[in-house]
Amino acid sequence: LDAKAHHPPDSFFKTLDSSVKKNSLFVKKLSSLTESSRTKLVQDLKSLNLNKYIEEVVNAICGAKLKMQDMNCAIHLCSLLHRRYSDFSPLLLRTLQGALSNLCKEDKVTRVRIELRLLGQMLVLGIITDQKEGFTLLHNTLYNIVNSDKEKLEFLPAMVSFVKHCGEDIMGVYSTKSRQMMEQYSITLPSVEVLPPNKKKIFHDLLKEYSSAVIVALVKLHNKLMKCMKQNKKILMMKGEVSNEKIEHSEKLSAQHSKLMINATTLAELLDITIPDLPSLQQLEEEEMDCNSPTNVAGEVSSEGVER
Repeated sequence: LDAKAHHPPDSFFKTLDSSVKKNSLFVKKLSSLTESSRTKLVQDLKSLNLNKYIEEVVNAICGAKLKMQDMNCAIHLCSLLHRRYSDFSPLLLRTLQGALSNLCKEDKVTRVRIELRLLGQMLVLGIITDQKEGFTLLHNTLYNIVNSDKEKLEFLPAMVSFVKHCGEDIMGVYSTKSRQMMEQYSITLPSVEVLPPNKKKIFHDLLKEYSSAVIVALVKLHNKLMKCMKQNKKILMMKGEVSNEKIEHSEKLSAQHSKLMINATTLAELLDITIPDLPSLQQLEEEEMDCNSPTNVAGEVSSEGVER
């Protein structure tokens, strides 16, 4: 958005409402903005002179407890503010720098998911005009997540959301579905060229490294679940019943497995990478009966899909 050359003159703001009461109320509304409130917020924004309140406006937007369905409203408001107020963009970048410098804050998973997506889309749309500083912040944030979150995968939902909404433009990577469609119809999908290929590769490599850790964790959890289910089945056949403790443990593993599988599959599809086949308990048992099967006695597969 080339807003710098189109910022309104000072005389324009004299025609707008500068009352403290209405401006303060607008800032308060931003703190709880939702998609359903978009029309009224846009109407208020256009009628108010917010020159003295831009820092409060930025803090309200960045601190709002947004849900994913509210993000388009927040992005729309940021676009309008950027077009009208020259100090909005640097204040927004500064606020996001402060927010993303702390990955151990309260409610960190939800906050980072919102802040990461907001930063990515503000860069793609050109709302953050200091692209060098903005992309440095993005790189540092992703780098810190990749290098600190390979075990717990706490920020996996945030990374999935980022790739879903910014992956094509920032990394130059198309999803499996998009790639197959382009190949089938011999077409090229449009993208916003915000970075040169060598810079895109840096971001792509970071996400590939993280996705590899996700796949390793998925395979380990799958093997653990299969081992648990196999033991429970053996106990059931020998004793006729399985203790509640073992059943609860199996159910907990199953729930964790399902959640990780959904996120891992989504991330793999978005990055156009393949997850190794994860055999079911029945398949493992059938393979164990085949002396020529490469599957070992414990029925485990490695993250590369080979015997270990």
